[in-house]
Amino acid sequence: MKQPDFFCFFPYERIREPQQQAVDFALNSFINEKKRFVIIEAGTGVGKSAIGLTVARYLNSKLDPNLPEFVKGSYFVTTQKILQEQYIQDFGPPSGGMQSIKSSSNYMCKYHKRNTCQQSQHLLRTSDRSGQFYKTCSFRCTYKQLKQKFLESKESVTNFPYLLTESNFAGKITPRNVLIVDEAHRVESELSKFIEVKISERYVTGNLDLSWPSDIRTQHKAYCWIRDTYYPKVKVLLDHQQGMMSKFTSVEKKMKEFASFAKQFDILKGHVGRLKTFLGVYSKDNWVFEYIPAEGRSKSKFSFRVIDVSPFSEDYLFRLGHRVLLMSATILDHSAFCRSLGISPSEVSFLRLSSPFPTENRPICFAGVGSMNASNISNTLPKMKEMVREILNQHPNEKGIIHCHTFRIARFLKSNLKDPRLLIHDSENRDEILKKHIKSKKPTVLLSPSMSEGVDLKNDLSRFQIVCKVPYPYYGDPLIRKRMNKWKWWYPLQTAKLIVQSVGRSVRNMEDHAVTYILDSDWETFFRRNKDMFPEDFKSCLQ
Repeated sequence: MKQPDFFCFFPYERIREPQQQAVDFALNSFINEKKRFVIIEAGTGVGKSAIGLTVARYLNSKLDPNLPEFVKGSYFVTTQKILQEQYIQDFGPPSGGMQSIKSSSNYMCKYHKRNTCQQSQHLLRTSDRSGQFYKTCSFRCTYKQLKQKFLESKESVTNFPYLLTESNFAGKITPRNVLIVDEAHRVESELSKFIEVKISERYVTGNLDLSWPSDIRTQHKAYCWIRDTYYPKVKVLLDHQQGMMSKFTSVEKKMKEFASFAKQFDILKGHVGRLKTFLGVYSKDNWVFEYIPAEGRSKSKFSFRVIDVSPFSEDYLFRLGHRVLLMSATILDHSAFCRSLGISPSEVSFLRLSSPFPTENRPICFAGVGSMNASNISNTLPKMKEMVREILNQHPNEKGIIHCHTFRIARFLKSNLKDPRLLIHDSENRDEILKKHIKSKKPTVLLSPSMSEGVDLKNDLSRFQIVCKVPYPYYGDPLIRKRMNKWKWWYPLQTAKLIVQSVGRSVRNMEDHAVTYILDSDWETFFRRNKDMFPEDFKSCLQ
């Protein structure tokens, strides 16, 4: 087979047919059809990251000199730090030039060994300029050096929170020729989280010397209070705390105190930035207001969350690329995807590629033990426990994962099965438990409500997986209900995405194999009603 002209930009010695098809499609769409956006839905194993890298390199080699606002280079953005690290393992030094950056709290100071770079950067404000600390952290700061490399590199990878914060608040990240968005099915969620605003009574009364507005129960009153009272107050506090930095003169003796102060300062600074953004974009019809009254030791709080992110996707994200390549294994409905992000159909091309992995290596078995909806879950859980026990007995020497969807299900199975193989996590130690599973030589089984995405359980790390419940979004969330009412397709689409993502955790290469068991009886009805949403590749694995 003749090598394509873009092959010199491909990062490996051999290119697979689906990868060549994807790169051909993307380049033709961008260059010949003049599309701004290309969406590629590629099943697990196609090799999306190499596709994105090749497209970016080729486009940068052909950069139009008449586009001065878009500098030569590419940003790669993904949802999780673990995926960001995978990009660097594959394409970073020494084999490639890709550079990565995370927030300064992820790096340790070279001088104050127990400090993060974030904390030490605050200390610089009051340190002696002739001292060793100032010289070290001004000119050899780990974070600063990595950020400079990130900005200078033509291939730069980061995560959504960092990219959105730095590009919209700090201004150092400026538009480039190409923006590659990996795990693109998460864009709506990431933009929503970036824009949302949360305010608590504990913070208002404890930090601002303000009275909590007990009469606020409506969206309009809450907005006016933020605009007229709360925002001016927190802005004054931020200015005051910036001045307080100068009072930490003998910082060596007050390191612990300063670290706590610096952390609070950074939280406040980010909060003020969010409030400023919120007040600039607010419109009453596109926001959900939720008031949560005090209960027990918990104080009252309220939040504003955006319903439709499409008015903000260009200004906050897509403006960073002259051309935008969006990739995911679970777009499912590209028309709905484009509507949710405000992408015009005339500006986009879409390609779907199936996973190359043999279907016989990844069978999906339905074994309904009962309905897991709110009305029936209590009756079904004891039956599910026995079915899970039976499946564990069928795989006595193999690792696996149980997708629970909720902590309630995970805790029930853990406490009632009493099986030492089961590893459960809480909201704080997810990554720690995952590492324990990976390193253990025993046939451990992950019991998790939140490992449906971004987890690579290749080969012997998982030979079976159990889906306990059809993962419907939480209906009690008012934002979920608003989006359901706005778009009839939204609720089942989110559910289908999470199912496909869950099933994709355990088969990661051509020789890999794992069996999936779906135990919720509601799966049968859901699939029958929404069959068209699922890729043919997924349906071919059903047994």
